[in-house]
Amino acid sequence: MPVRTAKAVLDAYWDRKLPVDPTQIARAMGAEVYQDHDMVFCGISGSFEIEGSKPVIRYSSSDANVRQRFTVAHELGHMCLQHGNSFRDTAGNYSSNTNLYKERDANTFAAELLMPREVIEWLIFKERNHDVESMARVLNVSSAAMHYRLKNLGYL
Repeated sequence: MPVRTAKAVLDAYWDRKLPVDPTQIARAMGAEVYQDHDMVFCGISGSFEIEGSKPVIRYSSSDANVRQRFTVAHELGHMCLQHGNSFRDTAGNYSSNTNLYKERDANTFAAELLMPREVIEWLIFKERNHDVESMARVLNVSSAAMHYRLKNLGYL
């Protein structure tokens, strides 16, 4: 379900430019997205909450840009997958080893959103790009995220 949901979000809101902009998509879907400078003191990377009737995504200003993008996509996943209110994600929740199914689903959603299968296949088969670092730069994600995505799709 997370992959199908991410594809539906991409179909409806993605402008087809690379890299995919999760903040632009979240805002187009009606969410407010903010950098939160206090998260660094709490050890939190991101959060998703409904405030009043408005979905709100916050992410840590101290994280690297690629982490911030993944965090926004992950929190958008919580929103789109209707995981409910009050998700506050520590760095451990973004690990592929988390045993919390809502966190795994949000990670899967974020990976598909930021690194769509169709784009990966275009890079590999049309652009003949097989370099993990280069692909990560094109999609503005970490090399670790790109490696995991390629492995998950069966290309590594």
